[in-house]
Amino acid sequence: MFRNILVASHGSPGARQAESMAASLARECGAALTVLSIVNIDWNVMTGDDWLNSSATRNHFANYVEGEIQREVAAVWERIQEEHPDLSPHFVRKVGELEDALVDAAAEAGADLIVVGARQKTRAPGFKARLKGKKLHPRLACPLLVAP
Repeated sequence: MFRNILVASHGSPGARQAESMAASLARECGAALTVLSIVNIDWNVMTGDDWLNSSATRNHFANYVEGEIQREVAAVWERIQEEHPDLSPHFVRKVGELEDALVDAAAEAGADLIVVGARQKTRAPGFKARLKGKKLHPRLACPLLVAP
């Protein structure tokens, strides 16, 4: 039924539900599993500005934030690899607007299905951005499954 399933995950409880559902479907269909981590473009406006900052300090802070983001993404990927070694997931990292990154990654991966987590009543710490349906749905070239 499906050949390539794309799951968007950042490790929150809702995203982990999506991971689980996507992995089950991949096993059932014999499909490849692509895991997408999106780094919201808004991170780059975190400058830590105050009156003591120089351009060198801002650059140092930007490098620090980028390193922290990379460590968080690597931790999610490592956990998924350990939980689903039989699927040999392919991992993709994109920086941008959530909807743009998801649509682009699906096209690049040749995804037949996209799986995302459901909107949670309480947001996980550190995750503020949410997919906007009106901006996403008209652009999708394949079905979107929202894991409960």
